[in-house]
Parts: sequence; C-alpha cells; structure tokens
Amino acid sequence: MLLRHLLFGFLAWPVVVLAQADGNARPSVKVGDVSVYMVNNRSDNKQSEETVTVTSVEGGQIKTKHVRPDRNPPELEGVTNLDLNPLVSGASGTKFEPAIEIYRFPLKVGDSWRTRSEAVGLTGSRSRSELEVKVVAQEKVATPGGEFDAFRIESNGWINGVSWQGAIRVSQTIWFAPSIGRAVKSDYKDYRNSSLNTSTLTELKSHKPAP
Repeated sequence: MLLRHLLFGFLAWPVVVLAQADGNARPSVKVGDVSVYMVNNRSDNKQSEETVTVTSVEGGQIKTKHVRPDRNPPELEGVTNLDLNPLVSGASGTKFEPAIEIYRFPLKVGDSWRTRSEAVGLTGSRSRSELEVKVVAQEKVATPGGEFDAFRIESNGWINGVSWQGAIRVSQTIWFAPSIGRAVKSDYKDYRNSSLNTSTLTELKSHKPAP
C-alpha cells in the first residue's frame, strides 16, 4: 500500500537539498546538492541512512535521487514543484495530484491552510488525502547534522482508501531551516483503527552543497 512516508515522507518529503537565498522565501535549488539523513523507523526498531541528490531543476519541477540500501528498490526518484511540495514521493514512489501543499512561502508563524490530493502507489493502490497544515512556531532544533533555527510545521488529517477500504489518520511535524533552505527533521505517524501503525523519525546527518 502507500502508507509509509505517504504524505511527504520527509524523504518524499521536501527533503530536497537546497541552497537558501533569502530568509524564509522560496528556496533556490542547485543540481548536485547532496544530503544524508538518518531514518529511524520506530515501528519496527530499524535504522537506516538515505542519501538524497538533486538531479534536475527544470520545467517547474525539482527531481531528486533517493538511495537507501535497505529498501526494495534501493533507489527511487522524488519530484516536487518549485515550492518543494511533493508530486512523487522519493520514499515510496507514490504519485500525488495535485501536489500536497506542505509549504506556502514565505513562511509565517500562525499561517494555516487545507490541502487535498489524490495518490497512486507503485502497486496501483489509490487513495485521497485531506490535511490541515499550520506553521506553529519558530524554534531551535538539534539534529545529528547540527542545530538550526527552524519553522515548525504541523500537518494532521486523513487518508481515505479508493481502491482499498478504510481510513488512516496521519500526523507529521516538519522542521524547516531557512538558513539552508530545507527541512532538517521530520516526525511522522499514522494510525489504523486508533492504533499506531507507522512511526518514523528522520533527521539530517550531513549536507554538501553543489560547487
């Protein structure tokens, strides 16, 4: 199915590797940026690393290569629009129409909006999502890659099956650091029948901007 990292799957998620140009405005993206993330799947107590490389910025889209050796397939392509909102998850390969609107630049504490999208997974499973997104605070956040001043963005809502029956409640908190123009941490959870199904913490380990 399309559950794990379905939303923005941080690594679907706007985990594009970016170079920030101006405060909290839309970041600029450079081909060749590389970031490494620590992915802690708390649901089954497994940890892994994911390397994300920007491969293309054209036609209003940003494409990234996501490599994680413990995954099958180990390499997936992610696609976002220029506002970093995912069209294709680099974590699961799920396609979204329209893009899930996790970011609205410039970011401002207190801003909130609703985003709706239809999704198709790699297996052909179909669903619809509806999320409430809010920029909750500006705060410092520590990651293995360092400490950052970040916007905390919280998303909550539901995924409803189209080709499958049922509904899944989802929540994700993303910390977006304007100084480097990207998300540096994500805490994702989803629930089925009121029970926790997936719990994943993703944190920046290192970042190497393109020359």
